[in-house]
Amino acid sequence: MENFISDKELYKSYLNGNDKDFIKLIMQYKENLMYFILKYVKNKEVAEDIFQDTIVYLLENKEKYNLKYSFKTYLYMVAKSFSLNYLKRNKRIQHNELDYNVADKENLEDNIFLKDKQRKIRKALSKLSEDYQLAIYLTQIEGFSYNEVAKIMNKNISQIKNLVHRGKLKLRKILLEEKVVEIKNNKLINLLSTIIIIGVLSTTVVYASIRIYEYINSKNELVATYNSNKIYEDINTMWVGSFQLAWNEFMDNVIGGEVKFENKKSDLLNELNEKNFTKDNLNEDDYYIKVGETTLELKETILDDLGKKFNITDRSMLNDISFENKDDTYTIYSILNKEFEFLTPFDTVEASSFKNSEEKFEYFGIEAGSSEELNNNVNVLFYNSNEDFAVTLNTKENEEVILYRTNNRDTFENTYNTLKEKSGENSKFNENDELKIPVINMDMVISYEELCGKYISGTNGMYISNALQNVKFNLNKFGGNLTSESYIEETYFSDYEVGRQFYFTDRFYVFLKEKDKNMPYMALVVDNSDILR
Repeated sequence: MENFISDKELYKSYLNGNDKDFIKLIMQYKENLMYFILKYVKNKEVAEDIFQDTIVYLLENKEKYNLKYSFKTYLYMVAKSFSLNYLKRNKRIQHNELDYNVADKENLEDNIFLKDKQRKIRKALSKLSEDYQLAIYLTQIEGFSYNEVAKIMNKNISQIKNLVHRGKLKLRKILLEEKVVEIKNNKLINLLSTIIIIGVLSTTVVYASIRIYEYINSKNELVATYNSNKIYEDINTMWVGSFQLAWNEFMDNVIGGEVKFENKKSDLLNELNEKNFTKDNLNEDDYYIKVGETTLELKETILDDLGKKFNITDRSMLNDISFENKDDTYTIYSILNKEFEFLTPFDTVEASSFKNSEEKFEYFGIEAGSSEELNNNVNVLFYNSNEDFAVTLNTKENEEVILYRTNNRDTFENTYNTLKEKSGENSKFNENDELKIPVINMDMVISYEELCGKYISGTNGMYISNALQNVKFNLNKFGGNLTSESYIEETYFSDYEVGRQFYFTDRFYVFLKEKDKNMPYMALVVDNSDILR
């Protein structure tokens, strides 16, 4: 409901002459609307034209949208109308299936579905009839209600429920035959859960799909644990303790001990279970943790608490995550929030390259001619050479900003221990010393998919459906700020018995006998199709 209110506010702003808010409103739905149109026209270029036609219609008929209703529903209804009109005008065109295996970054669907299993599920969806595809996509991935989907597809609610139910059964059969999902203990993962597990789409359509796609294709890495060994050449790697805080809460107050997957090994799981970081390492004013049943009320409570404690409102990841009420689903949310200022703002120094880059970047620090007062900002931990040294930057809040220059590459844990071993008593920054630090501005998000979709031992079917973390970090001549949120959603599989499949579609025998006799009077083995009709 919050998204709809936000949409209406943006649309009202657009009606009042703010065209930027219209662009913002459209862009948050573009990727998924394009996918919706593709389901009808089966052609990317045509879909792009229809998307443009939809936008032009909205611009030329801005007063037609009734603010009483969901803008998202209205947008999809307009796009559907243009799609059907196109199909009527082009009846003779053969609508070939899209090639779902094209590894093209420009492919619209790959912005949403990234992994091999996701492509298989997407391909399985394409084998269903159009009505089944749309009903499942709109309800299970886009998050529309049955009532809204009924309006979009011009059907009644009972028809939509029937399409979703039958579509999921058909999809289940395809996935089983193609071994995309597995049977466990004669029970099968509910397809609704399967789709939710495979992507983070059910709760993070706007937030995660595009942002994570951009993250995967960047040279930046987020790791969940302090002792992670994923420190690679030419990759900016970051760890923040917020996800470990959420995981600790998951272990202590949900599972009641270590988390173990059934018949699955995970190095990340083992690292998280070690609890190398706890809230004892933080001032309680700088973090917040909340666990509760996944409801809109929980979301509102968390956002209200963030506003009161950290003055965070529109910056939270929760604004882009749906908290539609779900049975047997719990949310574990944590945030670590820090702001600090240096004792005195550093000077802006000459722009310079980083490593072997041709591009020049912003730097701050201390150079010849800087005020001696700036020297109080810096304590020298050690200086062995111009490639092996470390300093601490002092702040008003007693936060320590430790910078360590080294060519060695190891885990954060081992690197910090090495730093401590090398450090002696802090020495002063001398009059002739110089300091150059690049301005840092990081904004990243990750989904820890390795943790998702696996049965948790001893829980009767519990699994993690979403494991997300974001980080925003800035460091400049005045100081810095760090905000990192983590979100874990756990739920239970909706298990149901799998009907046995008595399909005589391969080599089989036929025997005929009288009921009270011991021996058949006819026997046949069917091993090829010559006698079939």
